Amino acid sequence: MKVKAFFLSGAVLLNTALPISAALPNTPAITACASQFTSIHHIQGTADSSPLVGQQLTTRGVVTAVVYPNSKAAGIVLRAAERGDTAASGSLFIADKAAAATYRPGQPLQITGTVAEVNQLTSLVQITDIRLCGEATKVQPVTLQLPLTSQQSWELLEGELLQFNQPLTVNDTYSLGRYGEITLADKRLMTATEVMLPGKDAIALTTAQQERHMLVLDDGLYQQNPDPLLFPAGGLTADNTLRIGDSLSGVEGVLLQDERGYRLLPTKMPQFKVQNPRPAKPEPKPAKALRIASFNVLNYFNGATEQQAFPTRRGASTAAELERQQAKLITALAALDADIIGLLEVENNGYNQKGALASLTAALNKVASKPYRFIITKQQPGSDAIKVALLYRPSAVSVEGKAAMLLNKPFDWGSRPPLAQSFRHLTSNELVTVSINHFKSKGSCPKDATSKDADQHDGQACWNALRTTSARALSDWLATQPTGVKTNHQIILGDLNAYRMEDPVRMLEQQGWAYLKAATGTQYSYVYRGRTGSLDHALASPALAKKLAVMQHWAINADEPVLLDYNVEFKSDNLQQLLYAPTPYRSSDHDPLIATFQF
Repeated sequence: MKVKAFFLSGAVLLNTALPISAALPNTPAITACASQFTSIHHIQGTADSSPLVGQQLTTRGVVTAVVYPNSKAAGIVLRAAERGDTAASGSLFIADKAAAATYRPGQPLQITGTVAEVNQLTSLVQITDIRLCGEATKVQPVTLQLPLTSQQSWELLEGELLQFNQPLTVNDTYSLGRYGEITLADKRLMTATEVMLPGKDAIALTTAQQERHMLVLDDGLYQQNPDPLLFPAGGLTADNTLRIGDSLSGVEGVLLQDERGYRLLPTKMPQFKVQNPRPAKPEPKPAKALRIASFNVLNYFNGATEQQAFPTRRGASTAAELERQQAKLITALAALDADIIGLLEVENNGYNQKGALASLTAALNKVASKPYRFIITKQQPGSDAIKVALLYRPSAVSVEGKAAMLLNKPFDWGSRPPLAQSFRHLTSNELVTVSINHFKSKGSCPKDATSKDADQHDGQACWNALRTTSARALSDWLATQPTGVKTNHQIILGDLNAYRMEDPVRMLEQQGWAYLKAATGTQYSYVYRGRTGSLDHALASPALAKKLAVMQHWAINADEPVLLDYNVEFKSDNLQQLLYAPTPYRSSDHDPLIATFQF
């Protein structure tokens, strides 16, 4: 088989990996083996599937691993003793429960069976004869280093026992809870359009990352939603996390393939090392400063305006889940110590005391050192199920002018209508207009492939044209001072659903907005399919940008396993308790932004 993708986003597939272990001791006696057999290299071939599919034949090799023991998918992996065709894999999976229960690594075997492609893995099935050809010897793994060279391929290494002497970096934990797997690479991989302009080079970088830098490490458990979780060492808990950027050393295992791509089944537990520790809460805001933040509250729905509150349309499924979600959110929001907070993904169910915005604000005020209020708009904030919103501390700022929303095209569909409000910073008496935004996502592509909003295969995905038009319209709108307050201190913040080098962000820069970035370090807010980037941005008018003291992304969410969020689905009673804590970590899927200004 050729190299396949490492991910199948959203797929509900059976985990096909079990711990690799030694076989049972009742091994058959050594017998004479035939001198004629079909080599494993010949069986594998160099095409997408074996050239000998359907043929019954005899082959010979040394057992490198016993996999999937005590399951219906149990088997062993054979390595060819001879060198053979270097363009073909030299290892073969033997799908046989009896063999998995009988033989152990290092034993030379002769096996007769039928060649088949099992979940895209070249295998020998319907085994009719197995003979032990000699004494066991120690199996030496092949040493490999990422990224693969141009002469190497995962296809050539299929079924091979591999070891990595280099530390490998965790790049994705999305499937850790469902399938017990994490994605590793030689370094932290960035989304291509975060670091380079969209186009052929961005696509080429994405492909190279996929094929040569990344590898899935499976826990080896033949079950979905495993309990306990084997990764990290000691098992995942609310306190014992595994973050993007952490590293593993001593990685060793056998490389197999299924519908989801290539994966390494460990033959021993690697060593986990914390390289990206959880950040503490932000430093308290200086007394005379103005702090503005944005936070995606991950579909905070209370369902209070529906005939049946739960399950909510997009958020919590039960009242208990809502309580868990809210506890994490208010802990994080209070820790921001921000005077103004732009919220995203709040249920669009009004501004009365039953609504989600009022409910969240009331809960926040029970833990915040200084109380917040929320901005009320006269207009309905769009027809989407979610809306943007603004919180503010009356102790630090006063509301000036009117709350303004842009409801006309291109914000009449797709993107959430932006909200702008002016505030007076009480300490400095400066006026600042804040605009919170949530542009159209990259998914749910138009059915018309010729549409300008279809994926142009340049790394920006779908709806890029709409997002770019939205960026220009937003800039033009803010130039009209829509709140009725004239000020040269303006800020755009929120989820633009575009990475740093994509057209919408660059459009705003071309319109004169200054991109706010941290003084040091890599800036990011989101991890998707093993790549890191920022969909959340803050851009200020030049006059306000000059007053920036500190810009930061508080890395409490994107680096954390999704399994640590408030949801209880697909978790045992034990895991529901073990994985949850009312802390800021994984309170959302996006990291909050915090911009602190000194006038």
